[in-house]
Amino acid sequence: MPAEPDWNDFRIILALGRAGSLAGAAQLLKVDPSTVSRRLAAAETAFGAVLVVREGREFALTSEGRAAFAAAEAMGDAADQARAEVRGARETLDGVVRIACPPVAIRYLERFPETVASRHSGLGVELLSGRAPVNLSKGEADISIRAVRPTDMDLAVAHSFGLGSGVFAARSYLETHGWPATHADVAGHMLVRYAEPFLHMPPFRWIEQFAEPGASGVRVDSIDLAQHRIASGAGIGVLYCIAGDADDRLVRLFDESIDVIDANIVYHQSMRGSARLRAVLDLLIAFHIERRAALAGRES
Repeated sequence: MPAEPDWNDFRIILALGRAGSLAGAAQLLKVDPSTVSRRLAAAETAFGAVLVVREGREFALTSEGRAAFAAAEAMGDAADQARAEVRGARETLDGVVRIACPPVAIRYLERFPETVASRHSGLGVELLSGRAPVNLSKGEADISIRAVRPTDMDLAVAHSFGLGSGVFAARSYLETHGWPATHADVAGHMLVRYAEPFLHMPPFRWIEQFAEPGASGVRVDSIDLAQHRIASGAGIGVLYCIAGDADDRLVRLFDESIDVIDANIVYHQSMRGSARLRAVLDLLIAFHIERRAALAGRES
C-alpha cells in the first residue's frame, strides 16, 4: 500500500509550481536538480498520479498536479499565518496568563491582576484555585504556585519563598478560656484539627501533639473551614500567617512561626520565550519579594 502524501510531497509541488522549472525549484529548496527529480518521483508515487509532464527542461502541471499545487499553496499560506500568529503571541504583551495556586494564595493575590493591568493594559490574569497541582505540561495553567519543588526537568522554578504557619485563636475564645503562654499550654484547650489528608504537612500536624487521645471532635478538610471555626471560637488552630494575621477576628498566640515551608513559583520551559509570561512572572516575583516577611510570618 503506497504511503500517504506528506508535507514534503506538497513542498516539492509548491516549489515546482512557483519556480516553473526544475532548476528554479532546486534554488527555492536549496538542493540540486537531481534531488528535485527524486522528490518529485516520490511525490507522484505517494499521490498515485502523474503530477508533471516533462518536455526537456520545461514542464507543465497535469490537472492532478494543479490540484496538488493549489492545496500546497493553501497549506503554505496557513503555515505562514500560523507562524506569524505564534510569533506575535510570544512577542506581544496581550492575552491572559493563568496562575494556579492554593486557596491561601488566592487571598493575598486577589489584587494582583489589577497590578498587572496597571502596568500592561493588554494583559489579563486569571487565578485558578485548587488543592491538586495542575499539569503545566498539558497547558492547564501558565504559572503554578506550589509547595512541592518540581522534579520534572521541563518545569523551571522562577522564585522560591517562605510560607509560614502560626497558632491562632479568636479573641472571644481567649476571653473565655485564657491565653496559653507557651506551646505546652496549648494542651487542654479546645483544638481545631485537620483531616487526614493534611496531616502529612508538618504545620497542620503540629497541633496533634496537644490533643487528648481518643477525644471526640470535628476535623476539617480545608484551611478556609479551619479559619472559620477558629474565628467562631471553636478552639485554637494552625493557619498560614498571611491568612490568619489579616483576619481581625483572630489573634496569633506566639510571635514566631511554628513552621515555614518553601513555596515555589513554577512555569514550563516551553513558555520561556513568551513576553507576556515574562512580564507577569517579573511582577509576581516582585510582589512576593515585597511581602516576604509577611508570607514567612515575620514582622520584618
